[in-house]
Amino acid sequence: MSEATWWRHLKGDPTRFLLSEDEPGVIWRTLTVLLDRPHDSPAVVRARFAARQTGMAAGLLASQDPLGYWGSPSGYGARWGGTAWHVIALAALGADPEDPRVQRGAQKLLESLQLHSGGFSATRGRPPAACFTAEICAALARLGFAHHPRVREAIAWLVDRDGGSGGWSCPELRHLIGGVCPLACVGMLRFMAELAPVDRAPLAGMANRAASVLLDRGLWLEGNAPRAWWAFSHPNLGRSDLLDALWALALIGWPAEPPILKALLGVLARQDSVGRWVQQQPAPFGEPVGEPSRWITLKALVTVAAYGDSLAVHREEEG
Repeated sequence: MSEATWWRHLKGDPTRFLLSEDEPGVIWRTLTVLLDRPHDSPAVVRARFAARQTGMAAGLLASQDPLGYWGSPSGYGARWGGTAWHVIALAALGADPEDPRVQRGAQKLLESLQLHSGGFSATRGRPPAACFTAEICAALARLGFAHHPRVREAIAWLVDRDGGSGGWSCPELRHLIGGVCPLACVGMLRFMAELAPVDRAPLAGMANRAASVLLDRGLWLEGNAPRAWWAFSHPNLGRSDLLDALWALALIGWPAEPPILKALLGVLARQDSVGRWVQQQPAPFGEPVGEPSRWITLKALVTVAAYGDSLAVHREEEG
């Protein structure tokens, strides 16, 4: 999509904000995901290496045990201090997947995760949860472990699991809306977005299932919505929001269905006077609440870029 099309939906130019040197994790993700720069371009490589030393991901890595875990080796799911949540946050905050510390952390998590019929549980002795499993798989795929045997087994478990109502159920009852877990659906789409097209094809049914749960319910724009659905935050650990869902749909190239365009109008209404979005909800390892967020702004722009052409047509038809 041409920049001229989607930039016209913004109130200002947030480029300088996104590309500021103090958050290199945002820089290399902006360059590759939003501006389509090659992964081996000098600017991308420079920012990716800089993310090892500076920014939010680097702060998490500084607290890592030399053996690769956070907290205790057995407490991988301890909220929010365990290895699982740190690995999910690293993936969300632009950590360099090739950083040896990131690789150690992912390997330590894979060693610690207990398999129960293929899915993952955050706490030993509890049944596996589709949402936690999807979150872990998406993060590990982002860090280069999409084809690890444990990840593949967990995905097979998710494919076969049927929670009724078309989606996935959840042992965390507070996650359920109408019998389905929105977080599991968003996590599945994020996992799919990390796969090469040839690897996505065999799992197309899973992507369709996850997207259909979200869209058949109109993205919960009306009625009983998930808790804090309109309160955007990043990184979202153990929760999700409307922008997260739109971003995941955009990443897999889902068509611009009416609920998406309607939701996007609501997202655009929340930008500030210079085209930025703020952190509305407290998030572990996240930016300050009430302040402009680079990560939320990037997610919003990726969504606008994906659906900007269709949104322009929609506005003309509505006007």
